[in-house]
Amino acid sequence: MLVERARILEELDELVTWSARGNGAIVAISGSTATGKTTVLNTLAERTVSTGGAVLGVVSSPHERYVPYGALTQLFHAFDLHIPGTEPPEPGDDPRTVARRAHRIIAELSARRRLLITVDDIQYTDAATLLCLSYLAQHLVRLPLALVFTHGVSVDEQPPRVLHDLLYRTGAKRYYLGPFTREGIRELTADRTSFEPSDRFVDEVHSLTAGNPLLATALVEEQRVRPTADFIVGAMPDEGLPTGHVFHEAVLGCLHRLGPRAVRLARCAALLGEAATPLLISRLSGIDAELVERYLRLLTSIGVLDGTTYRRAGVRQSVIGEMPPDEATTLRHRAARLLHDGGAPPQAVAAHLLNVGTLREDWVLPVLREAARHALAYGDVTQGIRCLELARECCTDETQRVSVKAQYASGQWQLRPADSAQHFLALKDSILNGTLKGPEALRIADGMLFHLEFDEALQAIDHLNDSPGDAVTALHSTRLLIASEFPGINDRLRRPLPPPTASATSSSELRARHALALVLERGADEYAIALAEQVLQVSRSRSPWNIRGLPAALLTLCLAERLEAAAEWYDRLVQDAGSDYAPIWRAMLDGVGALISLRRGMLGDAVRRGESAYTRLSGPRWNVTAALALATLVEAHTAMGNHQAAARCLMAEPPPELFYTRAGAQYLYARGRHHLATRNTYMALYDFRGCGALLRRWKLDTPALAPWRLGEAEAWQQLGDQDRAARLVEQQLATPDIGLARSRGMALHGWALVQPNAKQPPLLQDAFRLLENCGARYEAAAVLADLSRAYQRLGEKAQARLTARRAWRLAKSCQAKSMCQALLPSPAPRGLGARGDGDAPRGDRGAGDSFGQLSDSERRVALLATQGYANRDIADRLFITVSTVEQHLTRVYRKMGIRNREQLLEAAQDVSYEAV
Repeated sequence: MLVERARILEELDELVTWSARGNGAIVAISGSTATGKTTVLNTLAERTVSTGGAVLGVVSSPHERYVPYGALTQLFHAFDLHIPGTEPPEPGDDPRTVARRAHRIIAELSARRRLLITVDDIQYTDAATLLCLSYLAQHLVRLPLALVFTHGVSVDEQPPRVLHDLLYRTGAKRYYLGPFTREGIRELTADRTSFEPSDRFVDEVHSLTAGNPLLATALVEEQRVRPTADFIVGAMPDEGLPTGHVFHEAVLGCLHRLGPRAVRLARCAALLGEAATPLLISRLSGIDAELVERYLRLLTSIGVLDGTTYRRAGVRQSVIGEMPPDEATTLRHRAARLLHDGGAPPQAVAAHLLNVGTLREDWVLPVLREAARHALAYGDVTQGIRCLELARECCTDETQRVSVKAQYASGQWQLRPADSAQHFLALKDSILNGTLKGPEALRIADGMLFHLEFDEALQAIDHLNDSPGDAVTALHSTRLLIASEFPGINDRLRRPLPPPTASATSSSELRARHALALVLERGADEYAIALAEQVLQVSRSRSPWNIRGLPAALLTLCLAERLEAAAEWYDRLVQDAGSDYAPIWRAMLDGVGALISLRRGMLGDAVRRGESAYTRLSGPRWNVTAALALATLVEAHTAMGNHQAAARCLMAEPPPELFYTRAGAQYLYARGRHHLATRNTYMALYDFRGCGALLRRWKLDTPALAPWRLGEAEAWQQLGDQDRAARLVEQQLATPDIGLARSRGMALHGWALVQPNAKQPPLLQDAFRLLENCGARYEAAAVLADLSRAYQRLGEKAQARLTARRAWRLAKSCQAKSMCQALLPSPAPRGLGARGDGDAPRGDRGAGDSFGQLSDSERRVALLATQGYANRDIADRLFITVSTVEQHLTRVYRKMGIRNREQLLEAAQDVSYEAV
């Protein structure tokens, strides 16, 4: 493409030289905006001057196209002032007289020296000047003169006939400058940089500029001066080639060259964004629809637009940023109204209203509130709050204002839950005086409950319960919330709330709360589990009506001890949402996720998720969800053996209100576990009994929530009272089997520990099978640890060691450091398998190492034999034959002076389990 332009310049040079011999020449260079016409014209002028010629140049402008003789005046100003008659013509002068005078002056000038007259963008030249140029062209035959014009696209009006006659005269030479091809862009890049551009770079530049030479040059220059030119040679980011100020300014330059209508149209397209259509742009800009279509085709052809949208968001923002503020405000107001009248989504309309300011028009407030509801549901809480702040200013009466404040309080709760109490409390009086009522008022009461502000919440709920009106369904939901989260305040209500009636048409939130209440009452109730999974299955629709039900539905599966299903749903929710969830919902999900991880024995994940939830939720005052996350953290740290971390979590004094909540009972149980692990046995007894008293009082005495009896039994065992411990475990086992496999396995574990040694192994094995099958790995590891000790007491040392190894490996996978330490043999010198694969470094083998005399192959076989593998299994794992295994074992026995596997296990008893 650069070669093509060079060829055109060479031909133009020849034409100018030929015209100097008295053969006048006319040249028309056409092309779209910014295709390099002016550059070619200026280069030609420079070459003419450098070879002794004279150049008279005119640059036409769309702003002067209606000024008579405007372009000719530029020409006259370029004449030598010693020539008489070069005074600029007046608008009222006769065109023919002016044309003859101009011809005379130009003829006199061309007689002195070779002359080149250039007119850039002749389509904008005024009609009077065009008549003069046409007259000059008619008498050009014997003049040593070249007329060279550039002609762009005229979109908004039909050019005058005289321009057509001038450009298409017989004998006129015409050139067309089109956009760069991909090869042209490759030539341009190679010419301006020292790199050979990659195919992807060339494709990106062509895609972003449509081959427009001005834009392509700006983009290549912009990449060339970046700190690294890796983009040019192929290291392209996934989002495409970045654009910056230089490129954006080039785009603006293209627009302004096309005139004010093109600029206005481009600004309207920028404001409308993805909602832009030719009709909307026409209505917003006030430009005729047919003319808009023509402009859009032109702007697409020169690389500014792609249809009705911008090729890069940065370019669109540059166009918007250049707009005068008053014009932007006026256009945004009109755009908002046009979009609203056309049925556009409220969030698209609100995007414009937010930049307009306060409008007290009837249609504005509903649009802003609906846009806020959508933004809050889809995790864009900041945008939702901005909409509500403007909506509050657009209210025309107090009822509207209070209703918006209620929605605003919910938004602040989603964004900064720990600091949102004031927004809920400020609306209590509006509920009591009837200004705020219905479901909105109950949502505010729910917010007060969240912050443990029970007196204020109960006043509001009682007031709404007295005259429910349209809040009956919301009262059902509040009753379920109290039953599952705040059971301690149920008897403080003035009169009972209406019984819940969850149906297939109920909201996801109501169904999720109903499922949770059923599981707390009935255990692993199949109907409740199905109800929870139904709520989770529609979670991907992400509407304002189902997102609130997700934490309760997920917790339902966890407390029903469907741990694997709960974990899968948690992962799916987090993966689907990414960062789209508002802080409160992500915190709630992480809080439940932490509890799921704790019960699956993934203690590290439990701590990580619990800390994530607590960080988002904790603040100057306690709230129910932060307390639940804190309880999970305490229990997880305790299981891992991080007792100092658990103690730090328990430093803050909980308020009395916490112990009216389910989270409070779980907090007591977690604190009891910490006290039990740190041998503060009587404090542990106090907490376990307190937990049990609350759960019995609330009729939520399910081991899935807090197996307090088993905790109390462990405490009595520490104190040496086996009988009391046995009675408590027996009470736990006597509860009906309600499908809670983890709880049943833990109860069997506790029951085994209060039995004589001989009866313990079969009970512990049953407990292990239950816990292993339901995925409770930490509790399963604890069962294996006690099973190993039972075998040890029964004298079955080989079986004890084998079981201890299994327990250690399972505890290690749970990151239960304390349990691992308790299971390790002591002392544990370096020996068999010190590198973890049976190949201890030879330099590590001391003289006292009973395995040091074995070859590497023999050590590998011996290692697997000590882990309980049969000969066939060993052969499969080491890819050798059974016969080879037997030969290796024979040599091992001979070298070590032993006769069988049991004695081999005896010899390996001082090896650290970390070696295996």
